[in-house]
Amino acid sequence: MSTERLRCIIIDDEPLARQLIESHCLQMGNIEIVACCKTALEAFQVLHENTAVDLMFLDIQMPGITGLSFLKSLKDPPKAIFTTAYTDHAVEAFELEALDYLVKPITFERFFKAVQRASVKPGASTIATALPVAPLPSGPDAIFLKVNRRLLRIELQEIQYMESLGDYVKVFTDNGLQVCYTTLNKLEELLPEQLFLRVHRSYMIPLKRINFLEGNFVKIGDTDVPIGQTYKEALMKRLNYKEE
Repeated sequence: MSTERLRCIIIDDEPLARQLIESHCLQMGNIEIVACCKTALEAFQVLHENTAVDLMFLDIQMPGITGLSFLKSLKDPPKAIFTTAYTDHAVEAFELEALDYLVKPITFERFFKAVQRASVKPGASTIATALPVAPLPSGPDAIFLKVNRRLLRIELQEIQYMESLGDYVKVFTDNGLQVCYTTLNKLEELLPEQLFLRVHRSYMIPLKRINFLEGNFVKIGDTDVPIGQTYKEALMKRLNYKEE
């Protein structure tokens, strides 16, 4: 993890919840707590006075203004990690580009993974590598995933890539983002292995969507998807590529 310090604010109307997040922050070592706020209005004042806030730990159900409404109201918000007792708002939270969605009670392990998303920065690029990719065989046309309280049909050919967020997976498609209540491990078992490949503990991609590889990233459209060190060899093998 990067050693660069993160300046954060904690926003929650429950004293015990604020204390737990504060305790987790102190264990991290690279987080500076700017303020602990009981309401969104208090947090707004803090942000007005402190422009250098990198991260918000934000509850959803609070008196006055909810965490979701508060985030929507900010013109240039810091990165946000929602901390809530409710699972029903995950889709809206990720649509607001939240880094993560933590459901109480929040373990330190889960907290640690969420903060890593705020700390990781893209590495240096290298020269792009041409990849001779063989035509891929066809497979099932679609899968059904739980989105909110519905089973939604998602066409495989429309999937751009998938990102794991704890008990949820963000599925980026040509028709927009779908936040599904499942895990990447379950998707790895469900999706046809000849078409999809895990390239990172938090990412899975359809092979036909790869534009090119550059450094430790796969380029899919305008997105740089990271390649985990333990997954790179399998990826290069699937792409029929050997170092010269």
